[in-house]
Amino acid sequence: MLAIQAGHVSKVYKGSPYPALSDVSLEAESGQVFTLLGRNGAGKTTFVRICATQLMPTSGTIRVLGLDAVKQARQVRDLISVVPQEGRPLRALTPWDHVYNWLRIRGEGKERAKEKTETMLRRLELWDARTRPAMNLSGGMKQKVLVAMAMAVDAQLLFLDEPTIGLDPVSRRQVWSAIKDWKAQGRSILLTTHYMDEAEVLSDHLVIIDRGKVVAQGTVSDLRKVIPHNTRVDIAKDGLDADALSAYGSVTDTGAGMLRVFAFESAVRELSELAIRRNLSFTVSPVTLDDVFVYLVGKMEVNES
Repeated sequence: MLAIQAGHVSKVYKGSPYPALSDVSLEAESGQVFTLLGRNGAGKTTFVRICATQLMPTSGTIRVLGLDAVKQARQVRDLISVVPQEGRPLRALTPWDHVYNWLRIRGEGKERAKEKTETMLRRLELWDARTRPAMNLSGGMKQKVLVAMAMAVDAQLLFLDEPTIGLDPVSRRQVWSAIKDWKAQGRSILLTTHYMDEAEVLSDHLVIIDRGKVVAQGTVSDLRKVIPHNTRVDIAKDGLDADALSAYGSVTDTGAGMLRVFAFESAVRELSELAIRRNLSFTVSPVTLDDVFVYLVGKMEVNES
């Protein structure tokens, strides 16, 4: 059974001349982390809200865990859990209050709810702050409270809409570890994120959305092949002619005093020797998901301008 199956889904908000989603079709396998990538306003949150039965599509069909998300919304809600984008804990309630009471609302018994609450608060290093009102927590800790609430529930499908926004690197990795544990239990996750390293670490399958349309999808390995070259060389631009470097591959200006050359491995030695001869700093690395994202979305921007 698929976790999510979307067929030709479109969404147009009242008063908007442009669709938030346009003919989106995709499938998310069960037991995987399925990630949506896109710029602000690309349509990611709209798609998540439709899947989570919080928003009606204008047209098309959405099935979640085999159920129609419109016609069987109540049944879907019993099987999912959500960390909403820009959600906020209630100011006067503590982390313990949030997680424990949410578990009780979802039908857990008192003792089991206590056990799960303690486990999740310790897992995300919120235990020492368990009795502190949310109004006195940092922004990152508030975000972790929302993640703790969603992940404490025994749902089959977890929606994480930018769950690590505002978190420090250590806290981000705590959430990543919790996501991996969730997946290891055979459960499914739909993730949206702006952090490309997060997507690379966690995702089994990715979809890049821009202006409401799917522009690419596949595994991280599949998407890296979108760029014709497999290696990235960044060279300080002092005195270098970008046109001359184009003989080695595709050249862009990073805007930070560096020229970026996407090339094949066979050209790396020549580029490195060129940089050394001119005493220019340079780095060599594989093509990243961030490179692919900019390549795809930036190309669309140029083509539509």
